Amino acid sequence: MRFLFLTAARRGEARELPWSEIDGTDWHLPGARNKVKVNLTRPLSKAAIGVLEGLPRVEGSPFVFTSTGAAPLHLGKPFADLQEATGIKNWRLHDIRRSSRTLLARAGVNADIAERCLGHVVGSVQRIYNRHNFHREMAEAYEKLASLIENIVHPSSHRVGKLRVV
Repeated sequence: MRFLFLTAARRGEARELPWSEIDGTDWHLPGARNKVKVNLTRPLSKAAIGVLEGLPRVEGSPFVFTSTGAAPLHLGKPFADLQEATGIKNWRLHDIRRSSRTLLARAGVNADIAERCLGHVVGSVQRIYNRHNFHREMAEAYEKLASLIENIVHPSSHRVGKLRVV
């Protein structure tokens, strides 16, 4: 679940992620595995890399998220656990993507960059004339997203002022 929040990826993209798509700090998602059918590169934040580094590797399995090695992890149980932990029941897995996009906006990330982080294809005219890959900008956006998520999950006491009744 944390990886979904940190990458704003579609659940199937993340759930079926093979180790072969991870190259250092980048996730190279082929067009055959995503909705827009275009090869996408997602720079991974330090927090997302930390999630990957903390996972056990099942010998012989191509899958990053797996419990058996033979198949990708089913998200029903982790999703139910997250709903239980938050106390919020009336939401879907896709809402994680929406929340990540909202947090990117809250972090001041340019809308075009945020849409690229979600793996959306920009307009045809812009795509034709602007050939920049926006890798650095997306990497910065993902770090801002990770920072906001960290502040939400683990608010530090020095950032929260005392309430005072007047």
